[in-house]
Amino acid sequence: MKLRNSRRGPTVDATEDSLQNRDDYHRESQSPATQMNRQASLLATVVLCALIGITHRASARELDYACSTPPIELTFAVTDHHYNGAVSCGNLFLQSDIPTAPMVRWKGADPTRLYTLLMLDFDGNATGSWPDPVPAGENATVRHWMVGNIPGDLLRGIGYMESTSDPGTDKISVLQPYRAPHIPVVSDRYGIYLFEQTRRIDFAAVMGPITNFDYATFLDTYQLGDPKASNFFIAIYTSESPFSGKPFHGNDVSGVWHQGYGKGKLAPSQQ
Repeated sequence: MKLRNSRRGPTVDATEDSLQNRDDYHRESQSPATQMNRQASLLATVVLCALIGITHRASARELDYACSTPPIELTFAVTDHHYNGAVSCGNLFLQSDIPTAPMVRWKGADPTRLYTLLMLDFDGNATGSWPDPVPAGENATVRHWMVGNIPGDLLRGIGYMESTSDPGTDKISVLQPYRAPHIPVVSDRYGIYLFEQTRRIDFAAVMGPITNFDYATFLDTYQLGDPKASNFFIAIYTSESPFSGKPFHGNDVSGVWHQGYGKGKLAPSQQ
């Protein structure tokens, strides 16, 4: 019996110590100080996740040719008015017919907000042409138009035009005046995007060539995030206007233009 008691004694003591430690842990975990520490830790985690989420939303993703719902309404004053100048999710224009900036409207604009407008060419001297899917050219991305601090009520109302002198437009920031499509051969696509600003932005001057523009850094710098609205069109090169009655000449690309016609994708795609 003594031998058995001597063997069980430490086990009983250890069990009692374990129960005592468990009771102490429960009492400590239920104390106001411990609960406050847990709540503070939980709050810090929630705040950190929120900050990460905000950073992610503000970070610019890769842009592509797209048409939002509702789309940005853009209307060119087409030379000689041979056809409708409204941009409609990938319709065609002769590059010589759109030398001046279009009228810009968007009925989804918040009248209390300001917006930034970008017109970009992601094809940039591509070695091919729509509708064949081809890689971007060596000049991509090309910036053709950049305007900041456009009032939402202007976009919802009469619309924005680069040359307008209406009251209030003097506070609009034209970072890159409209530059008409200028392609040496065949065609390029042009995407137009509206980004909603959270405040009025004091934009720095945009320097350097219009080619190889790092739009992602621009969007991240000013925390513009993803576009609120978009539209796109295709500009086609011709040596002579088809309405002039003159024969085409030069830049004969009949041997390579649209090889495998019918296999290309009309839908916007940056291959």
